[in-house]
Amino acid sequence: ADIARGERLVASAVLPSPTPEAEAAWSGNVHGVARLRACTWSSSKAHASLAAGAYAITGGLGGLGLCAAKMLVESGASGIELSSRSGRVGGLAIGAEKGARVRVAACDVGDAADAVAQLAFAAPTGVLHAAGVLHDMMLRSMASDDVHAVFAPKALAASHMQTMRTPLQAFGLFSSVASTFGNVGQANYAAGNAYLDALARCQRCHGVVVSSLQIPAVSG
Repeated sequence: ADIARGERLVASAVLPSPTPEAEAAWSGNVHGVARLRACTWSSSKAHASLAAGAYAITGGLGGLGLCAAKMLVESGASGIELSSRSGRVGGLAIGAEKGARVRVAACDVGDAADAVAQLAFAAPTGVLHAAGVLHDMMLRSMASDDVHAVFAPKALAASHMQTMRTPLQAFGLFSSVASTFGNVGQANYAAGNAYLDALARCQRCHGVVVSSLQIPAVSG
């Protein structure tokens, strides 16, 4: 149970009958419980206009980044910039058949100056943030450097990108189910992804078009 500061919880007044909920929160007379609902909002017109622009994909040379780039090109994106810390890629053949411009850049989005300079150069319509690293270990053995190594490309990078002078028309954050469920040895990874979820919620409350997708384990 979570009770707001200064509130007095009177069980007979708040819970007149038994409840099956395992978790609940009270704020004044408002009783809240956790719910997961399918997102029903959809606009094919908005999706089509967004897809026609240029996109920057951080962590773009990883599996998720390359899959996202292919989907954008097939949806009519005019240009894709794939960034990664190394900038190395072999056999990249995305967009040629669709006429889309694809550029690969070496960029550490966890570094503020690098991230802002790169995005200013690319001037994208939207950004997909798929950058991330794993550095798993048990919490009792985890030093601050181990947290920073994983937190920087996920959380710090996202905070750098959302401060762009030109508002993005689309901002997609590749989060993880580890944010909700946790995972053994991934406290640092779960924290970084939880930041993405919280950032998306905060920005949406201020009218920004942003979403955070909690991706489970994937292969291929």
